Amino acid sequence: MKKINEIYRYKTEEYSQGATNKFSIYPEQIPSWLVDWIPEKGGYLIGNLQPAHMDFWFFSLGNLWAITSSLTTPRQAEEILNLMEKKWEDFIWNIPLKICYPALEYEEWHIITGSDPKNVPWSYHNGGPWPTLLWQFTLACIKMGRPELARKAV
Repeated sequence: MKKINEIYRYKTEEYSQGATNKFSIYPEQIPSWLVDWIPEKGGYLIGNLQPAHMDFWFFSLGNLWAITSSLTTPRQAEEILNLMEKKWEDFIWNIPLKICYPALEYEEWHIITGSDPKNVPWSYHNGGPWPTLLWQFTLACIKMGRPELARKAV
């Protein structure tokens, strides 16, 4: 939440070594669901869709591989797992792990996917379950010394 509040105050169109807003994130691009969904403590790595357009979905695959390949600091890795534990039903539920959360829906889905029937909400890449992510989740949990979290998911 601290980082989101900081982003809301960024200047846009900064281009230099000293730029605070290195990715030119526009505050209005931050989705309203994010503020209510993300807890006070914890977070995740977001992606860059194109210049000045960040992808604020939680991509399980990318975040888990960031942990297992040491692209995160230990603190970042711990916070990602804490978020997944706190939002357990969003990620694990009946079928273990979603590729991304939340799925694109409604007008946003029509605009971004061009109404692609292969990526309807909550299917395949669009928020769908990928049970094969369970082993990557387990690997991340073991690396971070939290095997009980992996056991709970299994």
